[in-house]
Amino acid sequence: MLIARVELAYKAWERMAKILVVEDSPDTRQMMTDLLENLGHSVSEARDGLEGVRVALSERPDLILLDLMMPTASGDSALSFMRGTPGLTDIPIMVVSAHPDVEQIATRLGADGWLAKPIMFDELRRRINEMLAQSSASSSSA
Repeated sequence: MLIARVELAYKAWERMAKILVVEDSPDTRQMMTDLLENLGHSVSEARDGLEGVRVALSERPDLILLDLMMPTASGDSALSFMRGTPGLTDIPIMVVSAHPDVEQIATRLGADGWLAKPIMFDELRRRINEMLAQSSASSSSA
């Protein structure tokens, strides 16, 4: 009975996240948004790095999922800008990219996590939950 309550509480917490998806491909952006909303998350979208920075500044999401290769402002320039901007520095950012060196690039740029495309639903969910749990633990210990 206690385990069921803990699982229920965890699932409720899982639904509270506000996530920004920064992705130039309309199909991929919609697929990620649909998956996240089905998990109960609140999702905002941006089509490129510049719009992603604007939305992040105005909405202060709990997590940002950021593609690397985009027009107007690439994910790496948006990530660098966010990491140097007060109010955005503490927001966890997961790089989601088809770039063959996504892990190395994400690490070099200071991302909190990464995920290679094509996106596998279970892996996306697992990594998001891990990042949100780490972020929550960091903010409660601060």
